[in-house]
Amino acid sequence: MKTLLGGGLLGVIVIGLGLAWWLGLFASEPEEASVEASLDAIAAESDEIQNTASVEDISGTWSIELGDATFVGYRINEVLSGVGDFTAVGRTPAVTGSLVADGTTISSVEINADLTALASDNGARDNQLKTQSLETDTFPDGTFVLTEPIDIGLVPAEGETITTTATGDLSVHGVTKSVEITIDGAVQGDKLVIVGSLPILLTDFDVEPPQAPIVASVEDNAVIEFSIILVR
Repeated sequence: MKTLLGGGLLGVIVIGLGLAWWLGLFASEPEEASVEASLDAIAAESDEIQNTASVEDISGTWSIELGDATFVGYRINEVLSGVGDFTAVGRTPAVTGSLVADGTTISSVEINADLTALASDNGARDNQLKTQSLETDTFPDGTFVLTEPIDIGLVPAEGETITTTATGDLSVHGVTKSVEITIDGAVQGDKLVIVGSLPILLTDFDVEPPQAPIVASVEDNAVIEFSIILVR
């Protein structure tokens, strides 16, 4: 009897440790992408931003600036055995690309995200994405290319946010789909801030939901979210 009880207790401990390991000790997921969060991240990175002249004309070629405020990522719900629903969030800061504008019209946007650098609160989840689901070992990049010009009407004043729609080709997991993304834009000093999210179905991009012993199920619905900071 003692052996059985000891074995049962050991099993509970092992399962509990497995859950804590998978959940990253129940770390809370990052807040959803927003202009406010991106502006806060920019401010935290630079004390000089308040002394920089604000953008009044976006004409020219802009490049993506790397930093804590720039990322592309995913947000998806998992159902974990014995725990319940949990939101998994992974982000890659390895984002490159450019934006070209003339007056208030954005004519070109090209964004490339290195999906092999996706990181969540759990390394085991991240490693699994290399060979299953997104299969980043085989499909390392996610890209977006604008296919229709965007007329923003006017450049927002510092501290203001404008909302518009970007139409383009999204390529993930070797599949390209035309999408419309609602984006929020803002100006912070000499930087452009573009933030948005796009609900997708994994099956539309031939992505199989990831599997793990602790994961009871993963929704087909996911959200791609991004925060892009650009400098001229």
